[in-house]
Amino acid sequence: MTSPGKGAARLARGSILAAVCLGMSMVAHVVAGGVVHVTSGMVAGGAALSAMCIAAADTRRSFGGILAVVLLSQVGLHLFAGAGGHHVESAGYGWTMSMVASHAVAAVVVSAMLAYAERLVWALWSLARLPRVPRMGDPVPAADGPVIGRAYRLVPTVGPILCLGGPGTRGPPR
Repeated sequence: MTSPGKGAARLARGSILAAVCLGMSMVAHVVAGGVVHVTSGMVAGGAALSAMCIAAADTRRSFGGILAVVLLSQVGLHLFAGAGGHHVESAGYGWTMSMVASHAVAAVVVSAMLAYAERLVWALWSLARLPRVPRMGDPVPAADGPVIGRAYRLVPTVGPILCLGGPGTRGPPR
C-alpha cells in the first residue's frame, strides 16, 4: 500500500478537500445572503482550487495547515462566486459582517472535520503497514527459491577458552 501522500490516494484526498471547500464556500455564501453565479471564472476558480488542494495533499496536514488552505479558498471563491454581478452593487465587494462570519465559522468547522479525517486516514495507513502475525494453523508460506540449509557442529577446542566479555568466572569474595 502506498502512502496517502502519493498516487491515487493523494488525488482522492486533494479532490475531497477541493470539493468540500467549494461546496462549503457556496453554501456559506448563500446562507449569508449572497448569490452564486456559475460562470467561466467560477469554473476556473474551482479548477485552480482543485490543483491547490491536490498539491497540498502531498503530506499529512495539521488542523492549522488545513485551515490555511480552507480560508485561502474561501477568499478566492467568494470573489469568484460574486463575479456574476452582485458585488457590483455593494461598495465593499460583498464583505458584509454576516458574510465574513459565515465563511469563517464554516471554515473552522469544516477544517476541524477534515483534520480529524486526515488523522484517521494516516492512522489507518500506518496500521496497514504493520506486519501480520501468523496464527496457529496458517499455512507456511512457500519459499521463492531453493532453500539452502546449513548444518552446524561443535568444533572441539584445544586448550582453555578465554572469556572476553560477560560476567566472567570470578565469584564473590569469601
